[in-house]
Amino acid sequence: MKMTHYSLVATFVAVLAAVDAPHNLSASEALDIKSAVSASSSSDQLLAQAATKNPDANAPTVNVDQNGVILKGYDAVAYFKQKKAVKGDPKYSSTHGGATYYFASAADKATFDKSPAKYAPQYGGYCANAMLKGKLNDIDPNAFLVYNGKLYVCTGEPQLKHFRAKPEANVKAADEKWKQYQPPTNPGFRRELGS
Repeated sequence: MKMTHYSLVATFVAVLAAVDAPHNLSASEALDIKSAVSASSSSDQLLAQAATKNPDANAPTVNVDQNGVILKGYDAVAYFKQKKAVKGDPKYSSTHGGATYYFASAADKATFDKSPAKYAPQYGGYCANAMLKGKLNDIDPNAFLVYNGKLYVCTGEPQLKHFRAKPEANVKAADEKWKQYQPPTNPGFRRELGS
């Protein structure tokens, strides 16, 4: 009986949250909440989902770990300077675009801090090859390509090989797919439930 009561309370809280803040949700988030409410046989499912939703609908989409670190802690500048994946050190860190970056040296951190957008990975640090299909897949920081002054990371060597085969066409296609994950640029735009 207690578990049923707890599930009902969790469901009620989720529904109230969805009704109370519809202007803060994107369509996909609204569908996530509707799905969670209708499929909630377990209150843990609802609580976990509520804890992982980004409250800022205009925040950028980035591939970070539980500590907010991007590129699995690898040095974004080293990809350009050393042309290899180099593990960063938390004592040399900077934040940019909703992510924390680690660097192997103070010099790399200083280089990044001068122009962070230049060194940030494309597609929020998600797999460039998966972005061709509009998917947000995790990466292997050793599978990377620097092309036209930009960093692209992939899930693994097969995905990198595919993306590298036609870089110009693949970048163009992935850039188009990436637009769906970006917040609207119109400051007067409000995300509405179901829109």
